[in-house]
Amino acid sequence: MNDRIEGCRHLAQLIETQILAASELLGVLTEEKRALTGSSVEVLQEIDTRKRALLARTEQMEQARRKFCHTLGVGAERGAMDFLINDLAAAGHEGLQATLRTSWQRLKELVLQCRDVNEINGSIAQFKQRQLLQLLGLLRGGGGNHLTYQASGAAANVLTPSRAIAEA
Repeated sequence: MNDRIEGCRHLAQLIETQILAASELLGVLTEEKRALTGSSVEVLQEIDTRKRALLARTEQMEQARRKFCHTLGVGAERGAMDFLINDLAAAGHEGLQATLRTSWQRLKELVLQCRDVNEINGSIAQFKQRQLLQLLGLLRGGGGNHLTYQASGAAANVLTPSRAIAEA
């Protein structure tokens, strides 16, 4: 049991390291969100490089944590960490249990925040891409299909004649 307790202490340290990396990733994702509303491609490229490096690092840490958990007899299935944490109290290690529970909860919250900000960033990037494609279409004279609404409220694609802005 003593080896398992030492293992849990080491696990708590691994999770703290993951928390630091996830916090850093959240900061970069928040920077990316601000940069997506700007117009500097260079800033976005620099942020993307940092984000990719952090994602790789956090993935490596997660794999290391899972591997270490496996050595403690804890699987990767949902709820396995909670079972381990609850088992600590039964063994009389309430302090370690509280530390591990708090750290594990914080890590899960940070990962969810990262996911949410990343999804928002993806939506912003898609919106900006659609805007750019529409502008390019106008510049090239594509005009083409425009979504409008009929009197009934139904959406309809309408072909509109246009000429390239470059020709105007």
